Amino acid sequence: MRKKDQSGPVVAPFHHRHKLPWFKSRHIWLFGTLMLYLLIVPLIEQIMPKSKSILDLFIVFVLVAAAYTVIDRKRTFFIALFLFVAGLVLLMGEFYWQTKRALIAGSVCYVGFMAIVIFAIVKEVLTQKEVSFDTIAGALNGYLLMGLMWGFAYQAVEASWSGSFHIPAQLLETVRSSLYAYDLPALFYFSFVTITTTGYGDITPLTPIAGQLAITESVVGQFYMVVLVARLVSLHTMKSKS
Repeated sequence: MRKKDQSGPVVAPFHHRHKLPWFKSRHIWLFGTLMLYLLIVPLIEQIMPKSKSILDLFIVFVLVAAAYTVIDRKRTFFIALFLFVAGLVLLMGEFYWQTKRALIAGSVCYVGFMAIVIFAIVKEVLTQKEVSFDTIAGALNGYLLMGLMWGFAYQAVEASWSGSFHIPAQLLETVRSSLYAYDLPALFYFSFVTITTTGYGDITPLTPIAGQLAITESVVGQFYMVVLVARLVSLHTMKSKS
């Protein structure tokens, strides 16, 4: 007699269960949320300076979209998710407990979260065999996430050593949000000015660690653009020849 097959239903691996249409465009979705954050949030802050909950919502929305880009990598996703949730709880707790330790720890968790996501995105882009719009969006996402990551790193430094940055009073927030300190929007601005080597000079690092972080961000940002652009051009050239 033929034995019954008792192996049960075949379950697709973790990474195959997420090959859905919107998953294939996950980098485009993240790029969209990042651009909304960079373009829309400052306008909302200008019009409604006391509506900080909107900024909180946008930050969470961006980080959730970032986490979704690595959902096909089980271990990476769960580590990133843990750091995201831990950072969110600590930063919200800092708002109510008024303790700098929670602010520092939460900022470090967010730095770790974004570092993991950036590494996964860069690895994926570098190992692609052809260039698509989603691949280009992924490369841009890595660059933009580095700007946010360094902003949280600067917040951790400023919270640890007060006065690490000279920030004009006009750039400081007058109303606290539950997810960031008064100076985080200004530090985000400084971070993007640094990574793009624009260097307006209105915000300046005043301590060795702050200065070293700024130098590192500038150098890493330039290396990132050179390596990623070279890789994308190489992929495009190979596709054209084939």
